[in-house]
Amino acid sequence: MAEAINYDSLLILTIFAFITPIFVNAIKKFRIPFVVGEIFVGIIIGKSFLNLVHEDIWISFLSHLGLAYLMFLSGLEIDIDRVRIGKEKKKVALRVLMCFGMFGISLLVSYLMCKPMYKLGIIKDILFMTFLFTAAAPGLIVPFLKERGILNTDYGQLLLIYTLICEFVCLIALTLISSTITHGLTYKNFLFIILFIAAFIIFKIIEKTSHIFDLSSSFFSNLHIGVRAAFALMLVLVTISDKIGTEIILGSFLAGFIFSLILDKQKEELKYELDILGYGFLIPIFFIMVGVNLDLSSILKNPQALLNIPLFLLVIFTVKLIPSLLMNFTYDFNKAISGAFIFSSQLSLLIVGAQMAYNLQIITAADYSSFVVTTVISCILFPLCFDIIFKSDNIKESANSSVNKICIMEIVPMNEELFDKSLKEIDFPYKFRVFMIVRNNIEILPVADTKILKGDRLIIAGLANKSEDVIKLLNG
Repeated sequence: MAEAINYDSLLILTIFAFITPIFVNAIKKFRIPFVVGEIFVGIIIGKSFLNLVHEDIWISFLSHLGLAYLMFLSGLEIDIDRVRIGKEKKKVALRVLMCFGMFGISLLVSYLMCKPMYKLGIIKDILFMTFLFTAAAPGLIVPFLKERGILNTDYGQLLLIYTLICEFVCLIALTLISSTITHGLTYKNFLFIILFIAAFIIFKIIEKTSHIFDLSSSFFSNLHIGVRAAFALMLVLVTISDKIGTEIILGSFLAGFIFSLILDKQKEELKYELDILGYGFLIPIFFIMVGVNLDLSSILKNPQALLNIPLFLLVIFTVKLIPSLLMNFTYDFNKAISGAFIFSSQLSLLIVGAQMAYNLQIITAADYSSFVVTTVISCILFPLCFDIIFKSDNIKESANSSVNKICIMEIVPMNEELFDKSLKEIDFPYKFRVFMIVRNNIEILPVADTKILKGDRLIIAGLANKSEDVIKLLNG
């Protein structure tokens, strides 16, 4: 018999998922990430204080699905066009090479700092913790840089590339090490390669058949077929991950990355729809449940665990500070130190990695709680330090920032295949919209069902770098 749903706990979760952003937004003095507020609320209503929420199989399922969905959206944030810095390939290669060099230094510094912690008995596995402390949080850094208008600068792009390298490499490494600890050094350690092969095959199949199955077709209007496709892809790779004994977060991350590669014309629209379900329901449940399951009493009863919090913060910052000094040669000392602070802001991967470490008995329950508290503090402390220290001088817009420039044009369609078709049946280039149709000197504000007739003049607007595509479409 299936276990009954605990509606009381689910009700409390959904209510606090709703009101938490309102309270966080009311705190005008500090820009606290919403996920931090959700973890705080979870702590208050969870084991540490009120103990109002009791986890059952259904809440656990929603929490794990929220985690998988969060990693899917993290993979979706990887935009290849956004990573291109300038038009010269040599310049791009040097930037990426510099980021890999910074990552290598981070790894070395992390290893050197983990060795004494291992000898002191604070951690039980040097290699796992080395990659865990090297992890980054693009899920936090990307919106943070967007809000401050830095993302489309050369400096912002460098920060983005470095964090993506840290997240992706550390995610793979933690998965491999976890498998090694669980099964020993056997063929099972390399089963994750099957996941990459499956992801590559799926990507190629989708790429070859995308022109046959047009998800933007009017036949699928109001069915949100893109969202269905996203969930299907994510759960295919998550299921494969589960079957081969690999962490499901790797499968969901790869699914998001594949979706990022295959989407073009409707990427922003689909991301918006996916964000609604993710950040509106599933992801808040995951972060609130992180707080619910956090037992602060285990930290308070253990002075060593309490002392670990400032120690972990120091390690995380040092691991990012030393490689960030390389940016001093490209920018200046201010940008290098500012980069170190924002790199040190941690989020989901540190929590997920700490969960994995606890399940593998690499750290104790008290240490896991220390890691979660460390993550919360880093989300608040380090972005504030960045805002205080950062100076926006000597940074310039990257060449690909033109992607955000708007082009408005008036054109008379000559492509006879478009005549008598409604706007929703026409596959316009990414983010192009028809704002007005002039027909027989009468101005018409179009809707999705408005048809284009011969002799119409269209007033259209969209991204400047797609203007040639829309001209080719309308003129045949």
